This record gives sequence, C-alpha cells and structure tokens, in this order.
Amino acid sequence: MVCERSAINTLAAVVGLLLATAAGPAFADPCEAELPTREGAEFAGVVRHIIDGDSLCVGPASGDGSTWIEARLMDFDAPELREPGGREAMAALRRLALGRPVQCVVTRGRSGTRSWDRTHAICRIDGRTIGELMRAANVREGGRGRQ
Repeated sequence: MVCERSAINTLAAVVGLLLATAAGPAFADPCEAELPTREGAEFAGVVRHIIDGDSLCVGPASGDGSTWIEARLMDFDAPELREPGGREAMAALRRLALGRPVQCVVTRGRSGTRSWDRTHAICRIDGRTIGELMRAANVREGGRGRQ
C-alpha cells in the first residue's frame, strides 16, 4: 500500500511537471540564416517573425526560416518578456512590423555586431526606424541594456 501511494505520488509529480512545462507558450526561434556581421552591412526583406519586443526575423517574402536573419534592434530597448511591459512591447512590435518590408543596417553594440544568434541592426519601415515607431506608439522601454 505504501509502495503504491509512493508510485501514485511520483506519477502525479511527473504529470504535473509535464503539464507545467507544456502549458506555457513555445518560443521556438525559426531564424536560421547566416548573420551579416560587418558593421554597415545592409540586408532587407519582410519581417517574418517577432521574437520579443526588440528582436525580429527578416527574410524574403516566401521561404522558410533557413533564409531569415535574426536581428536585435539597437535603437529600442524593450523590457524582457517576463518583465512588466515585455509582452506589451512584443505585441506592439508585432502590430507595427510583422509582414512589412524593412531595410536594416548592421550596427555595433557593446558586444560588437552580434550577440548570441542575432545580428545587431537598426531597421527602417517606410524610412522611419522601428525604434522611432515603437516610441511614437508609446511602447515602454526598459530592458537590461543594449548588447
């Protein structure tokens, strides 16, 4: 009986753990193109995926993530997703940029022209930087700082 309760408790714990990890949204990063890293290099395309409030993927109008470049916007510093305002910043970037054509220029940040799997860039939509568009939409800034 004790062994049976222990097995039931263990099973319940495992099921609970699985549900807890599966219940949250998955944030798979589909951007897999080679990153341009030379300062001043230009790339353009359509915003294909929003990662958070200051990171997005740019690629051709058709195609898969193997052709999408992940860019960290260097002119806007959004709160992290888990911080207050982070989800709102991501939603605003999605409204403002997703599906729109952009022109980007690789820009140096504190850690150079890239961090992790992202190139540092300033991207423009219709001549205005995305940072300008985010501020004009009253999106809160306040992340951990530019990389």
